[in-house]
Amino acid sequence: MQQVSCAYCHQPIYGTVITALGTTWHSEHFLCAYCGKPIYEISFNTQDGRPYHSACYTAAIAPRCAYCGKPLTSEFLIDQWGTKFCKEHQGQYSQCDYCGRLLAPQQHEGGTPESIRCPVCRSTAIETTEEAQPLFKEGILWVSRQGLRYNQQRLSLELVDRGRLAQYLQTRGESDALGVAKSSIETLNGHVMRVIIDGIAVLHGLPASLFQSVTVHELGHVWLAVQGVHDLPTWAEEGFCELLSHRFDTDKNTPESLHHARNIERNPNSVYGEGYRRIRAIVDRHGFGRFIEGLSATKKLP
Repeated sequence: MQQVSCAYCHQPIYGTVITALGTTWHSEHFLCAYCGKPIYEISFNTQDGRPYHSACYTAAIAPRCAYCGKPLTSEFLIDQWGTKFCKEHQGQYSQCDYCGRLLAPQQHEGGTPESIRCPVCRSTAIETTEEAQPLFKEGILWVSRQGLRYNQQRLSLELVDRGRLAQYLQTRGESDALGVAKSSIETLNGHVMRVIIDGIAVLHGLPASLFQSVTVHELGHVWLAVQGVHDLPTWAEEGFCELLSHRFDTDKNTPESLHHARNIERNPNSVYGEGYRRIRAIVDRHGFGRFIEGLSATKKLP
């Protein structure tokens, strides 16, 4: 019979043998990686291939729930931001409207908020025009670098509450959006004579990354109006604007912007989500530059 040796001291084992972690140990040499004392219990915990007393693991090693602080010693959940939490909180707590993080009761804003915002999104919320203008200008410059020109059109921004935004959206036949391009069309005998651009309106209080994504989307609507592209089906116009947002979010390449990009990709909505995927397929075939040139010249999809 082959003699076994201890993984700790590398000496032969003649008495009690502990078999654990794929090897063998003297009973007094199978040690907790936290307290350094022998583990005699049948049940123990491991992390990164190292053994721990269950009590030591619970007290000092186990990850903690981000919301209640309890040690996570059994099955738990991890959200897309890497936040670990108890499974039961998934049904107990509401989600941030903007990033999907859970909000424990103590994290809710006071009063009756217009939306549910987590502390992370609240920390970058755009509440004033002064805060918005640098981000708005950055969005305009980015769109211009993509080859979209506005023919020296003056582009203005208005931050609005949900009531005001709803009024603007009603004129567009929409009800659920975070921004809107304000424009009107003058016609004569059914022919478009002039497009009047009044700028864009965006809901105040959005986290900065989402504010920029929404702004770029609405700048897409403005560009189509300036270029005289009036007859695209709704899915195509919204899909084009979502494609712009997706490209911006991807270029920005922050955890928050990539979150917004993934939401665009996965959106099940038949207009916004499916529109994005259909326009994306066309752009992938033709290239973005050629797609823009063709749309501007013919006022139609390639």
